[in-house]
Amino acid sequence: MLSILYEDDDPLLMEKVWAFRHKRFVEQMEWNELRRPDRREKDTYDRSDVVHAVLMHREEMIGYSRLLPTTAPHFARDYGRLPSGALPCGPDIFEWSRCATAVNAPSVNGIAASDLLMTGVLECLVRIGAKAILFLTYPPLVMMMRQRGYPVQVLGEVTLQGHRVQVAYSIIPEGLLSRHQKDYGIRGSLLFLGTRSRGGLVQSG
Repeated sequence: MLSILYEDDDPLLMEKVWAFRHKRFVEQMEWNELRRPDRREKDTYDRSDVVHAVLMHREEMIGYSRLLPTTAPHFARDYGRLPSGALPCGPDIFEWSRCATAVNAPSVNGIAASDLLMTGVLECLVRIGAKAILFLTYPPLVMMMRQRGYPVQVLGEVTLQGHRVQVAYSIIPEGLLSRHQKDYGIRGSLLFLGTRSRGGLVQSG
């Protein structure tokens, strides 16, 4: 089940999020510029309007993603180094970031954790009325997104912390969610909506 929430929906769960992100991105992936003494990976983009997607299995966090509104500061805008007006933004475009599953994350009912996470975030994007996504990531992950059916356009390329990363954009094709559900054998909704999500941005039903 993928819990969709804002930060103030569940402070205890969010403490697990900050710890998961530090372990996964800092300790394991060695994004050392994010290292913090309290071992909580939280940055200036973690505002009250950010949507967090937390994949849980048997009370253990096995995956996570973050969706940033592009109507407010976001990573691609601040670090993508694109000319003014070259980066799409708007209320129906979200930046997809901090996406990862735990090392050796178990399959759930025979479905890989990565497929559950990616399909659940796609379901969340459809539910909130998103028409497109932005992301700043490594070229192999751009290829992975294309393989999953996103018609990704690379808008630019930058070097961050010595790594080559691409600024990428994709519309969300109609029918992509049902395709993913069919491909991975997922029946029904994967989403569990947090308190404010149920009454705010993410509408149930």
